[in-house]
Amino acid sequence: MIVPKQVIRTKRKSIALIINSSGELIVRAPYVVGDSEIRAFVEKKQMWIKKKCSAVKAFDEKHLSMTIAAGETLVFLGNEYIIDILDGKQIVLDGNKILIPDDKNSKEMVVDWLREKAIILLLKRTDKYAKVMGVEPGRIKISEAKTRWGSCSYNNNLSFAWRLVMCPYSVIDYVVVHELCHIEHKNHSKDFWLSVKSILPTYTEQKNWLKTNRKLMEMI
Repeated sequence: MIVPKQVIRTKRKSIALIINSSGELIVRAPYVVGDSEIRAFVEKKQMWIKKKCSAVKAFDEKHLSMTIAAGETLVFLGNEYIIDILDGKQIVLDGNKILIPDDKNSKEMVVDWLREKAIILLLKRTDKYAKVMGVEPGRIKISEAKTRWGSCSYNNNLSFAWRLVMCPYSVIDYVVVHELCHIEHKNHSKDFWLSVKSILPTYTEQKNWLKTNRKLMEMI
């Protein structure tokens, strides 16, 4: 049986199971819930826990780090592109391949390319959902963050990790909507999650995807 690496007790109302980026089980539970009840809940959810742990392990084995070499893969917008090194000056997507110039600074070129794509995409998605939700964010920053996909300050300034551009569109939209909802709700209250759900009814799928694939932030 997979047992919890850590049990965190808070004022929450229910037990939550989290598989971290190392494939370890973390349990968040209310103060009033006893150890025996937590253990019984974990035993009941073993099939789900094992499935999630396996998914994290499989992803880690496939994406330990980004290597720019012919035949390797690059993740962009949730899809894997096969790297092909060719003479040229620009990075080009060609079907299921990504053509990268033969250059000693090829990795830096790829990072710059991903960052540029992220800036364009995140500004567009933020503008789109801000209008839909009727909110006005402050400044929008595209950051080098490796621990947080996004954030919203008390002044409603938003920050997004450029590494989000490796995620599927639906996941990017979830992070954007999540941070825009913080303009009205500066916490993760029930009302906050209801606001997220009103825009993205299936947001839990994207939320779970981020938990399973968190290692994406550490690839580059």
